[in-house]
Amino acid sequence: MNRSESGIDRATTNESSFRESGATVRWDVPDSLPLVWADRYGLLQVFLNISKNSRRAMESTMQKEMTVKVESNSKTVVVCFEDSGAGIADPDGLFRPFQTNADVNGIGLYVSRAILRTFRGELRYEPRRAGSCFAAVLSAAGNVEQVFDND
Repeated sequence: MNRSESGIDRATTNESSFRESGATVRWDVPDSLPLVWADRYGLLQVFLNISKNSRRAMESTMQKEMTVKVESNSKTVVVCFEDSGAGIADPDGLFRPFQTNADVNGIGLYVSRAILRTFRGELRYEPRRAGSCFAAVLSAAGNVEQVFDND
């Protein structure tokens, strides 16, 4: 599967809104990726939610860069969104709904994780010294039988 078939493209991050805010998006995506077990529109919503959070997190920083990096193996495809924003002060409450310290309604990460879990994926926060990284972990389609056998 190529990048545009996977849904990992400029629309995924609404890249034009990054340019308008003075931020750049760097892509580290292989030319070919395995199929994943996912709903295309659900995955697009997750990627947009994470990207919007990254863009908001970088509003007050001098360096404004988000990197979308994809790694895969025979069992998973991991899509990482790493930004140069202010970082996460309290990661323990990240995936709870209606966060009081969120810039908007505080349900984006909660909903994103729920969407990924509907097709046996996961959303993880990966701490960084500076900025934030959120990783969407997806099951490779060739691994679907194994995923369902692990119940």
